Amino acid sequence: MLRMGTRRTRLWGGAAAVAALTVGVLLGGAFAPRSEAAAQPSVGFTGEVGIILNVVDPSKAADFERVMDAYIETLRSSDDAQRARMGSGLKVYRAAEAGPNNFALYYLVADPVVSGGNYAVAQILADEYMGGPPENGDEVRELYEAYTGSLQGGGQQTINLNAVVD
Repeated sequence: MLRMGTRRTRLWGGAAAVAALTVGVLLGGAFAPRSEAAAQPSVGFTGEVGIILNVVDPSKAADFERVMDAYIETLRSSDDAQRARMGSGLKVYRAAEAGPNNFALYYLVADPVVSGGNYAVAQILADEYMGGPPENGDEVRELYEAYTGSLQGGGQQTINLNAVVD
């Protein structure tokens, strides 16, 4: 039979271990190095039309628009036929109304979607901007920092659309 003091000690010891593990996981994730390629996963669509909703800090809207311009122009001028098709179907819209917390809402619309295409901004710029690596390293880093800095207002959401009435 367990004495009450021993049971209470085990309970507190277990709680302390769980708390330490939780803090370790959170701190480890916060300080773990992330490569630029890992920062944005592959972005693909399964619908006929794809939308990426970007929630942007309004004070960094010009940075975001500059990156989108470089991204779309890079796709449209690509020697890769799939990427050139992806670029030809892309448009960026800014909502006239402010979003939650006065964030700027941008919609990247892919119409039509290129099946199997990776629309990840960081990957496209790293692979092809200004002729690709290694010549584009500094420029891509600057664009990547402007891009991620502008999205601090809430990030992105990918939406797949299929027509139900045409």
